[in-house]
Amino acid sequence: MPPATRPAVWRFADRDVVRTGSGRAWHRGLLRPRYWAVPGGDAPAELDDAAVRGLLAANPLTTFTPARPDAHQPLPGRVLDTPDALRLLDIRPAAGAVLHRSSLDRVGAFLGDTTGSPRHPVPGLRPADVRTSLQGTAQRHPAARITLDRTHGRIHARYAVAHTLHTHTYVLTTP
Repeated sequence: MPPATRPAVWRFADRDVVRTGSGRAWHRGLLRPRYWAVPGGDAPAELDDAAVRGLLAANPLTTFTPARPDAHQPLPGRVLDTPDALRLLDIRPAAGAVLHRSSLDRVGAFLGDTTGSPRHPVPGLRPADVRTSLQGTAQRHPAARITLDRTHGRIHARYAVAHTLHTHTYVLTTP
């Protein structure tokens, strides 16, 4: 996808990671909250969110990985636990979302995610797509927990299938 058409992350959260095409990884909140730094870097260089958006827009090989919610804590944000809450979900001023998925096994060991794997993040979801996807998750997995974390621009959905815990993170985006 050309850089001009890539959606921009609406809001970042500490523990997010951006990896450039050269392999350099910038971590948000590593040294100071709300600033990006490279672990073990020679110089203590820091970037702000605007500079990181520039990195993402400038190079199509630069990847964004959202922070995964702690599997042993409740999902952050307001719980969306009724069909009406999902049907009436309004994510404005965001114009869409990118879906990232991750999985843990029964002892909490990391099984995989959409970063660096054949299962790429699902880009370019419109608000209606997000609502439909969340409604489908709630119908297929009645015990699923779905939350809207407006502070960090994320919607989280978590459910278990057999001994695997699945977490879907919809990162809200702007055009």
